Amino acid sequence: MAYFIPSDTPLNPTEARAHAAPAAGPRTPANHLKDGVTKPIRLLALGTGEYGKTALLEFPGGWQRTIDLPTEADAWHPLFSELSQEDCAKLRSHAAPPVIRRPDGTRTRRGALSFITKDIHRGRWVKRVNSFDVPAENGCAGSVTGYRCAAELLDALARDYGPCIDKRDIIKAALQACNEPYGKPSRRNAGLAFMDIVEEALNFMAKHAKHREYMAAKIAQAEHVQAYMADHDAREKAAFVERMKAAKAAKRSKAQRSDA
Repeated sequence: MAYFIPSDTPLNPTEARAHAAPAAGPRTPANHLKDGVTKPIRLLALGTGEYGKTALLEFPGGWQRTIDLPTEADAWHPLFSELSQEDCAKLRSHAAPPVIRRPDGTRTRRGALSFITKDIHRGRWVKRVNSFDVPAENGCAGSVTGYRCAAELLDALARDYGPCIDKRDIIKAALQACNEPYGKPSRRNAGLAFMDIVEEALNFMAKHAKHREYMAAKIAQAEHVQAYMADHDAREKAAFVERMKAAKAAKRSKAQRSDA
């Protein structure tokens, strides 16, 4: 089988051809796929480069290339679907943000988005996830922060890959921020700006998406689950009643034998 081997790979056998000029900016998984090359099959080494974390990978045909991983989401790119589970785990662990010790002694790590942080226990397990960890700001500054958070979330969802993002927890946390005191630095304006985009998203869906078909399907699904659970509960209750009757009958039979 013939493989396409980029001219910038260190194992490129076509030495007579001039090397291609280095790509401008990081060679992320998405940029790599623009070359039309195949997916890597083995992780060779992990490192750090100009744009952050890197991974040296082997491709079909034996050639190698270093891929930049400037964000944690890059390590979850579909490009790496041919790697073993062990290699994928190493790649994602390598790209995960470092644990930071704050002045108050708490240890935190950035989550899937810049405004999500995780409080880390000394044993390195997650104690708590802060889903809307934004600074306390006045007025317009808070609004800018909230809109930037919403833009970052939308960009992440548009990629359709990356670490799990709990949208429900983010919205809950943003709503809590909306209730913070008015008139002093707080997360209130950031929360209000973020929820403004959530409201607009509903308006956009109502006007531009096939929401009637979608909602009809969701309602039908919920009704199906409701009917199933009602039937399941009825069966469980009937089975419980039968077990109780059988237990009482067995107890009476045992008592009668003892009397005899």
